[in-house]
This record gives sequence, C-alpha cells and structure tokens, in this order.
Amino acid sequence: MGNKSKKAPVTLKDKLSKYNLSGERIVAAFVASFMLGYVLQMLSNKNFYDLNTYYNSISFVAFWIVTVIGGIALCAVTYLSKLSCLIPRTLICVTTVLSVMFASANNAVDVYFLIGIAIVDLIVCLWCVKDDKLELQKINISYKTCLISAIVLFVTTSIFFSYYTSLRYQNFQNATFDFGIFTQMFENMATTGAPTTTVERSYEMSHFGVHFSPVFYLFLPGYMIFRSPLYLISAQAVCVAAGIFAVYLICKKLGLSGKVTLAFEVIYAFYPCLFNGCFYDFHENKLLTTIILFLFYFIISEKTIITLVMSLLLLSVKEDAAIYLIVIALYVIITRKKYIVGSLMLSLSVIYFIIAQNVVASMGEEGVMMWRLSDYFVNGEEGFFSVFKSIVFDVGYLFKMMFTADKFPFIIWMFLPLMFTPFAQKQISTLILLLPIIPINLMQSWQYQYNIDYQYTYGVAALIIFCAMVGITNLKGSTKRLALLMSVILCMTLATSVITPKIRNNTIYEENNGMKTEAIEEMLHAIPKDKSVTAGHFIMPHLYFIDEIYTVPDYYKDIEQTDYFVIDTRHNENAQLMRDVMKNDYTLVDKEYFVEVYKRK
Repeated sequence: MGNKSKKAPVTLKDKLSKYNLSGERIVAAFVASFMLGYVLQMLSNKNFYDLNTYYNSISFVAFWIVTVIGGIALCAVTYLSKLSCLIPRTLICVTTVLSVMFASANNAVDVYFLIGIAIVDLIVCLWCVKDDKLELQKINISYKTCLISAIVLFVTTSIFFSYYTSLRYQNFQNATFDFGIFTQMFENMATTGAPTTTVERSYEMSHFGVHFSPVFYLFLPGYMIFRSPLYLISAQAVCVAAGIFAVYLICKKLGLSGKVTLAFEVIYAFYPCLFNGCFYDFHENKLLTTIILFLFYFIISEKTIITLVMSLLLLSVKEDAAIYLIVIALYVIITRKKYIVGSLMLSLSVIYFIIAQNVVASMGEEGVMMWRLSDYFVNGEEGFFSVFKSIVFDVGYLFKMMFTADKFPFIIWMFLPLMFTPFAQKQISTLILLLPIIPINLMQSWQYQYNIDYQYTYGVAALIIFCAMVGITNLKGSTKRLALLMSVILCMTLATSVITPKIRNNTIYEENNGMKTEAIEEMLHAIPKDKSVTAGHFIMPHLYFIDEIYTVPDYYKDIEQTDYFVIDTRHNENAQLMRDVMKNDYTLVDKEYFVEVYKRK
C-alpha cells in the first residue's frame, strides 16, 4: 500500500489566525491598553512634566489593571467577534487621544517634543496601514456625507473660535497694534466711509497709506449692523472656517474619494497655523487662505470669468498678495497650459501691484514696507531691484538667511502636519506654488514673519494645502493611507499644542476678571467721543469710537497732552510715562479696577 499523506499538526498560530488573532495583534492589544492606562492617568493629572507631582498622584495598581484587563478584553472580543480591525483601530484611536492629551497638557509649545510624539505615531501608523489592518479600503464615504461634515466643521469651528478669540478682547488683552488700528478704522469707515486712523502713525491718516486693502469694505455692511469690535473677531473666524468648503470642492473636482475628502476637511480644520493665528488680533491676511483655495477651485474647474474675479479679490487683500497671484498664474501657464488665462492673471498681478504701491506711497509717508527686507540692501541701495540683485548674485547669502536655527521650527510647523506631501508632485512645475514661502517668510529677519502665531502664514498655508491635495493623488496604496492617517493625527496633535494654552489663559482670565471688565467698558464709554484721548496700549482698542485717540507706548512720536488720559495700571512703565506727561494738569475723574481716567483741569 502507498504511503498515506499525513495532515500537518494544527498549531496555536493557526488556531489564532482563524479568529483574526496573531502574536502581533496580541502585542498590539496590550500596547493599546497600556496607552489607555496613560490616558486615564492623564485625566486625573495632566501635569506630566512635573515628575514628582505626577508620580505622587497616579495609581500604579489601577494602571496595570487597565493594561492587563484591557489587553485581555480586546483579544477576547476579537476572538469572539472575528473582527480583524478591532485591535488596530483601537490602537490608532488610543494613540491619537494620548498624543492630543500630551500636546494639550504641555503649557509651553515645544516643536521638538511634538516631533518625538510624531515618531511614536508614525511607528503605530506604519503597523496599522501595513496590509490595511484598519480595513480602510472597505470604508465608503459619499460626497454627501463629506458636504455634511464640511457644514458641521464650518459651524463648529466658527462658533468655537469666535468665542475663544473674543475673550482676548473682552479681557483687555488686545493691543493697539494690531487690533486698535482696525477697531478705530472700521468705526470711521462706518461714519465717514474712509479708513482713517489716528493711532497707526500718530496722526490722522488713511490705513491705505500703510497697506492697500480694499477688501475691508466687504466687512463694512456687517459692521454697520453689529457696530462692535467683536464683530470683526467673529467675522474673521467665519472667513477662515469657510475655507473648508473650498477644500471639499477641490477634492471633489480632483476626483479624490470621499474618505480622502473627509480627511482633508479635518486636516484643514486642525492645520496648526490657521485658527491659531486668529488668537492674535484681526488682519486682512487671514482672508488669504479661503480666497486662494476658492481661486484654485475655479482654476481647475476652468471657469475663466470667476477665476479673474477671484484674482481681483485676492489682490484686494493687500499689496503683497500680488506675490501669490504671480506664482498661481505661472502654475496656470506652465503646469496647466492655460496660456491666455494665466497671462491675464499675471498681467493683473503686476498692474495691480504697481497701482497699490503708488496708492500706499501717495497716502502714507513710508510707502510699502521694504524695510523688512533691509538685510538684502546693497551699498545703500533700497527697493526691489536691490533685493533682486542680492538674491540672484549671492545665493549663498540667501541660503544663509533662509535656513537658520530659528526658522527650522517654522518649516516643521508648515510641512510636517501634511507629512511633506506638498512635495509629492509628478509635475515638478507644481512646486512653483511653494515659492512665496521664500520672500514672505524665510527671507525675512523680522521674527513675526516666520511664526505661526501671527498672520503671515495664511497665503502660504493655502498653497501648501492645495499642493498636498494634488500630491496625495500621486500616492498609492499603503503610502497614501499612511500619509493621510498621519496628517490627520499630526494636525490634531500640533493644533492642540498651540491652541490649548491660549484657550486656557483666556478662560482663566475671563473667570477672574469678567465682572471687572464689564465695569471698565461702561466707564470708558462715558468719555465724550469728540474729545482727544491718550490711552494705554491695551485700553485703546476699547476706545475705538473716539475720533482723536493716541496710544502709549507710541512708536512714532512723543506723548503729548490731550483732553483725557486713560491709564492701564497693569503696566507700570507705561503708566509712569503717562503720569510724567500729565504732571499736575489732570484730575482723576473715574477708576475701575486696573483702569484710571484722568481729565485735563
């Protein structure tokens, strides 16, 4: 008789695989429960960076009970339900939650600490996306669901950031620069139609003598209705949030799936430099992101007339917005081969910039702010031609100025949240769109230009996000899933790290000073509108209704006597400067908490 074949013995591995378990998944289950233990400990004590405090407040017994029981429970549920994605999805969720909690607990924003978190997130994501353990391919999301998600994100972010950014104003933490100039400017626009201020350069002038921004008039009808600086803060948050709809439309037009579209909507809502910048006053720059993204949508939709209209709207934001339109026009010409439309856009940008430059020069004494590029002036020469010569004929100097220790974190903040996908281009010419980051941010030595807490990132952010959406179309399989998953996690983590301290500080200040600030507002509004007033830096924005108002400290002239002096006693140095000028010529007429009102005798 022939030899009968023997069946291979059934191993433990075979038995486990039948129920979607394996050695890797069991380890992952216990790692997930280990992280869950951290999450629960963090809920009881977020002060993880104070080792002694944290050590004395946590329960080691509870921690290990969660780890052991949680791991066993995950394996048991997977065994019984045969859900292969349960452990990976639990692991990715717990990792994300823990990353966000670590980021929110750290009061000082530290990009290197966040890079460390990102490395752990990357290791987890690499395991989860391999062989599609998360079963993302099985998930189908319709564009209708994406639209609903966009609406929900728009409403949520608008309300959330309108409220928390408004606390800064209500707490008397907005200063003359750069909020007081806009509160007075809009009040004057509502009264006379002209964007005049007395605080911007310490004499009555048009704001267009500093920056040519006709786009402000689009805000005027709303201001006429609400007539409050808080309207400007809320309108700004709404305008930034509206970019979510542009992201939805672009993704749909590019043929990206519902899953990818939803991911980019979340990425936009949490991209660190967008809503974070709303905590610093009111600026026209913050309109750039939404306008540029809608412009891209009309470009790829090949709607010529609306494209040109949006181009003009972009230019109306500020004179240097021409830089963004120039590179977008070159993209249209070189990458999309739309020569007529691109040439029209390019011509518009050059002509408009010349006009805007002349308007600023005719209305103001300084012209456009070329002093910010003074590092590139050669042999006493000033202006664009001198800067051009410097960067063309001394590229080494340009690189030395661009790639410095203090600018490296800025590069990380802008590109890491998107996993550097803006560079994943089949058509290298698309990278033309990233060029504005050089003159707007990296070339500058003025620290605010390369800081995501301020307003100079919004135009570049739109270009980076659009390049990421195009770049993701060039990625396939697990690489694409990894890039999107990591981008969502990183945006949530990094945004939390920069926004949470601001929310925490504003909320604490409001809880301690809410009644005080209401009383101060009533006192300030008793000052006659037609009297001249000198006020502290953080008081001035609340005196926006005064026709002639000056601020302390004043960067453009010495302090002079006016009808009223309003002193902020929280800032002793400024208060003393004002008292020195008042001498004995003023009498105290009212006082509420940290604000004193003096009237000339």
